[in-house]
Amino acid sequence: MLLDNNNELKVAWSNSQDCSSFEKYYFYVNGVLVDSMENMATTNGYNLCNYGGKHLRNFQQSSHYNCCIVAVDNSGNLFRSDTIKSISLTVTPNGDRTLATLTWEAPTSNLDQSWGNVYNIYKKRSSDPDFPVMPFASVPKTQRTYIDTSDVCNDTLFYQVGITNNYGSNNESCPFMTTIGSAFLTDNTPPLTPTLDSVSVTPTNEVILGFHENEPNMMGFIIYYETPNGFISLDTAYNQTFWIDSGFDPSQGTRSYRIAALDSCENSSPQIDVNTEMQGNMRLTVSSTDVCNRNAIVSWNVYKNMSGGIGEYEIFKSEDPTQSWVSAGTTQSSSFMLSDLELNKDYFITVKARNADGSVSASSNRVTVKLQSEQHNDFSYIRSVSVIDNRYIRIKVLTSGDTLPFRSITLQRSEDGVGFENYITYQHTPSAEYTFADSSASFWKKNYYYRAFLTDGCGAEVAFSNISHNILLKGEALSQSNSLTWQAYEGWDGGVSEYRLLRRRESDDGFSNIANVTPSSMNGHTDDVSSEYGSGSKFTYCVEAEEVDNQYGFSETSLSNEISLTQEPTLFIPNAFRPSKYNNNTFRPVNSFVSAEGYQMAIYARTGDLVFITTNPQEGWDGRIKGKLLPPGIYIYHIEYVMPDGSHAERDGTVTLVR
Repeated sequence: MLLDNNNELKVAWSNSQDCSSFEKYYFYVNGVLVDSMENMATTNGYNLCNYGGKHLRNFQQSSHYNCCIVAVDNSGNLFRSDTIKSISLTVTPNGDRTLATLTWEAPTSNLDQSWGNVYNIYKKRSSDPDFPVMPFASVPKTQRTYIDTSDVCNDTLFYQVGITNNYGSNNESCPFMTTIGSAFLTDNTPPLTPTLDSVSVTPTNEVILGFHENEPNMMGFIIYYETPNGFISLDTAYNQTFWIDSGFDPSQGTRSYRIAALDSCENSSPQIDVNTEMQGNMRLTVSSTDVCNRNAIVSWNVYKNMSGGIGEYEIFKSEDPTQSWVSAGTTQSSSFMLSDLELNKDYFITVKARNADGSVSASSNRVTVKLQSEQHNDFSYIRSVSVIDNRYIRIKVLTSGDTLPFRSITLQRSEDGVGFENYITYQHTPSAEYTFADSSASFWKKNYYYRAFLTDGCGAEVAFSNISHNILLKGEALSQSNSLTWQAYEGWDGGVSEYRLLRRRESDDGFSNIANVTPSSMNGHTDDVSSEYGSGSKFTYCVEAEEVDNQYGFSETSLSNEISLTQEPTLFIPNAFRPSKYNNNTFRPVNSFVSAEGYQMAIYARTGDLVFITTNPQEGWDGRIKGKLLPPGIYIYHIEYVMPDGSHAERDGTVTLVR
């Protein structure tokens, strides 16, 4: 049980094995219902069986608190926990308020092995936001009193005592904390708030703070820096008027500081107005460089709260920071353009802020500016133009982009190979290969020509590529054969080594290579499919061109569009069969180029009952129904199949089953 600021309780518990049906908890403090909790599975994944801790608020304050929990399951049954009591703490100052005596209760009369060995004692001043994580003192758990000597001149000290209890099957740890007691000890006036003169960055990249004494009897200055949760003290500077923050890298960010005076009684000056007190280092960065125009822009954060206000910023540069620095100019802005810079030379830059009368100054960190000259060996090469899955044209381009950065790459398209228009532009990425997709091309009707070019860092169009186009495959279904033609693929610097004609039959899962064709300006091949009459009526083709090894040390392939050609289907249907003999023992039409798509054969008895049906052109009827031989006689067949134009054809007739 953790008592926080005397107005908040944290309770922790472990559940019994039958907790899976729990739907609600009720929390009682000093006999009064103060809070409840229902199943949370719909909001954050918790359920009441694995939930074991909760903060309780809005209860009447008391010197001690008795807490218990009542759980309710889905049948309305009540499960009551044991009752546990908070630990009270009493803090009593002595007569001159230099000592504080702490006394507290034990959480239980039996401090067994589940309890820690010591009571931890925590202390904070009134200016501290919360108790520190680590205790300032500990006593054995057999002791319940402690005397603390005051270490302040004029302040209220707050105390809290805690002991740890280990509970549950997983040996969870739970701190039991007392109420918070306090005592006002001594009385001194804090010193005046001092002035922070400047926050600068040294040549060794350390932040240095400058300040001055503002009244006698000063012991030192407390250095604070700002965090999202407020100011945190870093150090105390004794007998000096400067302090170096060597634990912070000012080239990586900014840090805001304020200082407080520490008098001989170790009282620190109050915080008056953080927004006017604090000052921070200037972080100088290179915002941009322009190789084409030989300039660079540096920028920094505005220096705040300089005594007398900012008069100007002066920018200094040097080619050798160990020798001399020259002024590059002044500004009242927080950025500056450095002009007329030479290529491939290091310039070291720093900025100094001055107040209006020049009596105070602060320096930034140093940065290096270098305009790297661009290489001019850029190239682009269209590796391949392929039709992918008969859906779009894919254009792969090889560039120098992995070693020679450029601004962008643009793909151009033309329908005649002469008049090109920009089609797609990609910004540079650290890659040599770029892939484009043209989903608007009618690749089954005509050729599309492509080329690429690069835009260098200065915006010039450079490195125009070769020109390549898609392979347009055309064909015609003849009797027992399919005729195919395609135009030569162009653009590879070594040309085409061969064309591979790929075919997929209806019964195939993928394409197979059926012919290698020697390249010519117009290429063709006739595929004799007379022996393929049993594989369906539709034949799908595409062409793959292979490149001769090019100047870049590899060869590519490019794919054409896919076309499907359909042979005229024919059926020869026998009029009788004899299942008991080895030959002619099934009834099956002799199907030539009959597609499985849309095919169906059904056999009926003379009574109209269906005895057999199939959608496989290669499957026949064996004269059985459900494994049982049917009697001899005349049976009726009905066959449906698809013609090349997509229309449906039907055949009806009779077949005699002979025994």
